[in-house]
Amino acid sequence: MAACAMGLTGCVTEQRGAVCFTFDDYHGESWLKADPLFKKYDAHATFFVVGEITPEKAAVMKQLQAAGHTVGLHTLHHRDALPFIHEQGQEKYLAEEIAPQLDACRKYGLTIRSFAYPNNRRDEVSDRMMAPYFDHLRAGRGPAKKTLYYPLKTLPEKCYLGGTGIGTYYSSELAVLKDEIAHAAETDSVLVFFSHDIGPADKIGRIDMPVEWLEELLAHARKLGIRVVGFDELNGLRKP
Repeated sequence: MAACAMGLTGCVTEQRGAVCFTFDDYHGESWLKADPLFKKYDAHATFFVVGEITPEKAAVMKQLQAAGHTVGLHTLHHRDALPFIHEQGQEKYLAEEIAPQLDACRKYGLTIRSFAYPNNRRDEVSDRMMAPYFDHLRAGRGPAKKTLYYPLKTLPEKCYLGGTGIGTYYSSELAVLKDEIAHAAETDSVLVFFSHDIGPADKIGRIDMPVEWLEELLAHARKLGIRVVGFDELNGLRKP
């Protein structure tokens, strides 16, 4: 990450805060295709992978990590954690949804430290269940639907981060997203967004990120001097 970011009035000598763009499920081809755009803005993202970790999928995950991005897990079958745990228990959820992916990642030499809950269903009990396996957990904003900001200087090494969805399904407004990035920069906070696929606005689904929006938000972040990082980089940003 450059020590000097270009701001609206020139060089921003001290970068403040961080914004994390995260993407769920599995859209390997599109995610790799978006990498040059992230490189253009000296930015990294986080990609949460669902389903069986096949050799082909592991190869994509390795490419993303080699490019500086964070790769996390999103369960084997995309089952909601809370109802499953309530009905069948924590041990079975870990055995059926988490362990198979972690085992496959170890087999292919992938180090994974981040996790996104399917359908944003989590609570403090599920967070404690996941803590031995992951540093950062992500879900949505919760019932209050308020944008969440996490002060960088007090961010725990292991924590849950609530994100704001980007896509027409989430009634996203580009101007609002820009204001949220500006607030994170002003308050030296971490802000998290989530989406799924990345592509041209006329070719993607309602829960996906228009690539045109992604570039505009990355350019805006660079002007403000806020870092754009993957989850694995967060612990290295905390000030002593």
